[in-house]
Amino acid sequence: RAPMALRAAALALSRTSAAGLAPRAPAAFARGFANQVEKFTGGQPIQTKRPAYDERDVPHTEKWLEADATPPIDLIAQVPPIGIKADRVSCKSEGACMDRYGERAGLGAPNTYYQLNSTTPENPVKCKYCGLRFYGVH
Repeated sequence: RAPMALRAAALALSRTSAAGLAPRAPAAFARGFANQVEKFTGGQPIQTKRPAYDERDVPHTEKWLEADATPPIDLIAQVPPIGIKADRVSCKSEGACMDRYGERAGLGAPNTYYQLNSTTPENPVKCKYCGLRFYGVH
């Protein structure tokens, strides 16, 4: 075992640079790495599916995050409570997939039932899936 360890140490020493600080990389690897470094000199690399970078590329958070859009919970809060002339209500809210694929979509919210016996416009029952509010009109 000792001769194998000596061979490994000798091989490692033969691969070090003249100053003895860093191992030498093969020439093909060094050329390929140099080409990669040139791509990222302008800042942080940007994820893209295209093979080359251009001015149309922006970071994903800026591309898909609409910072000025109103959050959905605020839009739902703008809808006034719905008065129902019954003791219970069925809320079959349509999810984003149900809007696109219809009744066959398995990703919408389930059909839920809510009791309206002690609800008022000031204290409505709220659907836990879509956020709509209901109260009983008696």
